[in-house]
Amino acid sequence: MRIGGPFTFNPAHAFPVSLGGGQYFYPPPGNWLMTLGAQTCLQWWDPIQYSWRNLAQPNAETFAIQTDGYNWRLINMSGVVAGASITNVGSGGVNGIGPTQTGTVAAFAAPGGNGQTADGYVIIGGSLPALAIANAGSGYVVPPLILIDPPPIGGIQATAVSTITAAGLLATATLVNVGAGYTSLPNVYVVPQFLDYPGATEEPYTLPATGPIQPNFPPGQFQLMPPQAFMQGLTPAFPITGGALVNFGAGVLGGSGTLTGLVVGNYGSLYATVPAITFAGGTLAGGVAATAIMSLALVSATQTAGAAYVVGNPIEGILGYLTPGTTNFYNNNLLQPRMMRGVVTNANGTFAIEDPGFGMQKPLISANIGVALNSTAAPTTAGVWTIVMGGVTDTSILQGTISE
Repeated sequence: MRIGGPFTFNPAHAFPVSLGGGQYFYPPPGNWLMTLGAQTCLQWWDPIQYSWRNLAQPNAETFAIQTDGYNWRLINMSGVVAGASITNVGSGGVNGIGPTQTGTVAAFAAPGGNGQTADGYVIIGGSLPALAIANAGSGYVVPPLILIDPPPIGGIQATAVSTITAAGLLATATLVNVGAGYTSLPNVYVVPQFLDYPGATEEPYTLPATGPIQPNFPPGQFQLMPPQAFMQGLTPAFPITGGALVNFGAGVLGGSGTLTGLVVGNYGSLYATVPAITFAGGTLAGGVAATAIMSLALVSATQTAGAAYVVGNPIEGILGYLTPGTTNFYNNNLLQPRMMRGVVTNANGTFAIEDPGFGMQKPLISANIGVALNSTAAPTTAGVWTIVMGGVTDTSILQGTISE
């Protein structure tokens, strides 16, 4: 790969892209080297669930990628609504996905100022019942994958995991996410997995005594072919198993008439606090409620009290972000939150922000923003700060490349 060539942006130097909180940028079609800033994610468009998914988190090391100008974007994920956690599912709603089917509209409070208001849509009903093992199969060496067909477009994909017995039988199949928006029970697939790399020689690394074998081979054997033709003839087969069968038994779709999902389509921008979510229209009632899942950064911290802090010592913040608990929640992609970090600049506890943090749910506790590290003695007066959270400007670097 060589750097340079005829690109939309000047290829003679790295191209910085500065984004405000919640702002996004679609890279033009082409090959790029990307270095993401401390608040910026690279996302791809999921055409099945109609949502953006994170491919790379902030501060990712420089990587190469090819974009088409439409299905990839950089977005500053500070000061935005990343998702929602359902705290009361309500009752009496019309099953479906979105306001057209359900009649119910979810509204997020505005951020104030020049920020953009977040929006999303509700899903009512269509969650999956518990999985049942109809046939435990045999011959499993590691737990197989449990794959489930997707719901209609806009629904939430169900996921599951499995365990096996010491004898190689399927022991459990458990839903991790019950999904939302399904209109019928989907197909479930049990996909066996290898214990080790199937192309390796059998320990202690001896060649099969019977000579060449067929391209489809079990783990521990490989195809004996001339080097130039080896990969063309390499067709690994999955481990031979007794074929487990997993379904939903006599179960039926759950969550009928209740809020099973709240999908955030537009994250909004310049949020400084957690906005209220209200529901209107349709027949969904019963105190339905949800809490916005935020991605906030520390904008400023004004010191109002404190004494005997050691100047130059680092200070770290409290990572205040929402723990979903046992309620259903959906946040497009799970972010990787990061605590803020600063350095003390005077004995009263004033500090300069070195890293505003990332993915935080709520303002740091102003009476105890953190602990000054490397101190030989505790401050005589605990620090108190007036905290402002929200979105911060972030810069990523793009460089056009030509792949050879």
